[in-house]
Amino acid sequence: MKVLIADDDQTIRALLGDMLVDLGHAVVAAANGAEAVELAVREQPDAAILDFLMPKLSGLDALKAMRERGLAMPVVLLTAISDSSIRELEDVQSPAIILEKPFRRRDIARALERATRP
Repeated sequence: MKVLIADDDQTIRALLGDMLVDLGHAVVAAANGAEAVELAVREQPDAAILDFLMPKLSGLDALKAMRERGLAMPVVLLTAISDSSIRELEDVQSPAIILEKPFRRRDIARALERATRP
């Protein structure tokens, strides 16, 4: 499966990329929400893992922009926020799975599995 990862923290992008490759996935990576939308349109990934708080577009805004462009891939939103404010997802078609940081490889694997389950 091709997975788009987007996080403004280069260390987290590298960690996620390594985890996903170890799990057998192909990876494309973006450093912000706007770049994530562009990559999603161009690369047509099977799933996406988006950081909730990113420059240019938040993960939520990037998800909304992807949906507006007809991209319906499953999405996992990463967040360090354990606040109810991230529950804005109800406004988004095909809501994302929310995964709190810090995470482990098995957390990523489970979240992707849940997000891609029919």
